[in-house]
Amino acid sequence: MPNIQLITENLADELIHGIKKAQGIYIMTSFVMKSGVALLAPHLKEAAERGAEIKVLAGDYLYVTQPEGLRLLCNIDPSIEARLWHSQGVSFHPKAYLLDYEQGQGLLIVGSSNFSLSALKLGYEWNLAVNAKAEPVTFQDAMDKFMKLFYHENTEQLNEYNIQQYEQLYNQYKQRNPDL
Repeated sequence: MPNIQLITENLADELIHGIKKAQGIYIMTSFVMKSGVALLAPHLKEAAERGAEIKVLAGDYLYVTQPEGLRLLCNIDPSIEARLWHSQGVSFHPKAYLLDYEQGQGLLIVGSSNFSLSALKLGYEWNLAVNAKAEPVTFQDAMDKFMKLFYHENTEQLNEYNIQQYEQLYNQYKQRNPDL
């Protein structure tokens, strides 16, 4: 892979290839959709079973994240740690995929793709993939910032109770804003 690559179509292929060899998989997206989780679930399950560390941070911004997507994510494997960022009305709009391989190897992908089938496979998105070996400082900075946000006080670890609470707010928001 080149040091920096523009990926405008089918990000899923690059992610799946990377997930298969990653020892650490860190995903942060503003929106998590059931379709995107279903697409990557078998690959994340396989990675979890071989001992990869997997952390996913989703946002509640504008209540776009689907409760069904959060449930599916939490049911892939018990070792996957998933958290929800409570935006409290403030924009939370990142889309970052960090794949940590062994010995300083890895891939940082940042761009427009949320965790949905449309964004990962079908739609036209722009994402930059940066080779960790070529940009070790940038990769480490992204890892550090991911962890800081992942464990931020605005997040909570997802479980069925928290998802039910989110689902109530999600449904209320959809009822008040039926055109969204």
